Amino acid sequence: MFKLTFFKLFFASILLLLGLQACNRSAKKQPSGPDTLKIKHLIAAGKRLENINNDSILIVAKKLYALNDEIGNTTALVYAQMFEATYYWQAANHTRSMVIAINCLANAQKYSIKQPLPEIYGLIGSLNKEITNYNMAFIAADSGLSAAISNKDTASIIALLGLKAMFTRGLTLNHQQLAPHQPFHDDKSIDMNLEALGMAESNPRYEKLRIRFYDNICQYYKDKKDFAKAFYYGNKGVALAIKYNQLRSLTYSYCWLGEANYYTGKQALGIDYLNKAMQIAKKLDAPYRIMEIKECFYDCYTSSGDYKDAISYYDASHKMRDSLKVLDNVKQIGELQVKYETARKDAQINSLDTQDKLERLYLYAALIVLVLLIVIGILIYVKEQEHKNLILSEKSRVDTELKNATLELLYFTENLTQKNELIEEFKAKIEHLQNVNKADTDSLGRLLNEHIMTDEKWENFKKLFTKVHTTFFNNLRQKYPVLTATDTRMLSLVKLQLGNNEMANMLGVTIEGVKKSKQRLRKKMELDKDDSLENVVNTL
Repeated sequence: MFKLTFFKLFFASILLLLGLQACNRSAKKQPSGPDTLKIKHLIAAGKRLENINNDSILIVAKKLYALNDEIGNTTALVYAQMFEATYYWQAANHTRSMVIAINCLANAQKYSIKQPLPEIYGLIGSLNKEITNYNMAFIAADSGLSAAISNKDTASIIALLGLKAMFTRGLTLNHQQLAPHQPFHDDKSIDMNLEALGMAESNPRYEKLRIRFYDNICQYYKDKKDFAKAFYYGNKGVALAIKYNQLRSLTYSYCWLGEANYYTGKQALGIDYLNKAMQIAKKLDAPYRIMEIKECFYDCYTSSGDYKDAISYYDASHKMRDSLKVLDNVKQIGELQVKYETARKDAQINSLDTQDKLERLYLYAALIVLVLLIVIGILIYVKEQEHKNLILSEKSRVDTELKNATLELLYFTENLTQKNELIEEFKAKIEHLQNVNKADTDSLGRLLNEHIMTDEKWENFKKLFTKVHTTFFNNLRQKYPVLTATDTRMLSLVKLQLGNNEMANMLGVTIEGVKKSKQRLRKKMELDKDDSLENVVNTL
């Protein structure tokens, strides 16, 4: 009887082990052969087209999506999203591009696809730069640079150094436009560009990467009115852009050379360069570039006193800017969606990482059980009947450990699921309240997605909170008049059923600080030992 039970457990453990291994192999399985080769060719084609033909890059993205749907290749999925996000960025649909780029980043991290990470971060940085969110742009660039260093990808390192230099220059120009009379830190972009250019010029393999630096340095010297250097670097940028058919880069080279020539008296040549840039931008169907080139025309004509043509290009560029402001509104509306999407994806990634660790622990536990059962089997055949009770005790202990491990796994999984669904549940509750309009709902969602609750944000939050829990603060004051404003703030977060970690992030304190605050609240509220602070707050 005991031997029969042993063999049942033995074969059950083997089946469990084989099942876990099969699931693991299935999850990590990636196709090879012709399909893999086709994906590599499509990725290479997408990279060639990123700066050449925007419509063609969307076709590549759709083909990669189709391959992912057909064979479940996650590499195809990540690159499809990256190319699609690039398409919408160049088409000036920045909000859609940002959402796709964030999903792309989440999938790249989820499936440990590290090679495209520098470019994905670079794209997210560029999108933040478009809305002058330079803080987030620099954070994205630094993350991309770290990924490139981890990948030992010199080309991406050079590209991201150039991106940081561009952001630095953009931040300087933006400050000069908004506050021309206020002092600002020195513009270090020229030093950054020259340093990165030196890296690109150190090896012929990086010749194509030099284009952006020639363009950026040309623009810098053009703005500084050092036209000799502007011509030198601008002409080098044109030569390489033509050599590698980098049409978008060529529009920048032509613009800066056009302005430099115009400002040095070669007005016809300058206008010719700007017209070439405009023709390419129209061919690329790049509305933001078209608008920017029209602004270059305006700057040139204004500098020479040709106000008739200047006004014409001013009106044209501002009409385009007004039409593109529809996207600006979408950006603002979508800002919360993007923040929420980022947090949700981060939570999903953390959850998946934890599940992977638990599955590995479960696999190790199954292996331990299998080994122990084999030991038990050997003891059955070589030991006397008097050892039977010891073997049964050992088997019982092992079974108990396996049961406890299973329960712990279920607990952790449920706990993680609850954390992931917390924000969604709270928003769902608000939407069911008839007296809360959409503006209030959006405002409360914005406050929940921000980290630290300042006094100003607290007042706004308190107003919105009262609309949802109308009697909470009055009941609190009547029942516990000794509580301070800080205590009230803490209890409102308890009412929302937030964890200590979330409270700490919102209040800008440590988790230990939150715990101590709860202990002080229990004393002030004179709660009994068996009374739960959370239960008491929920009754108010």
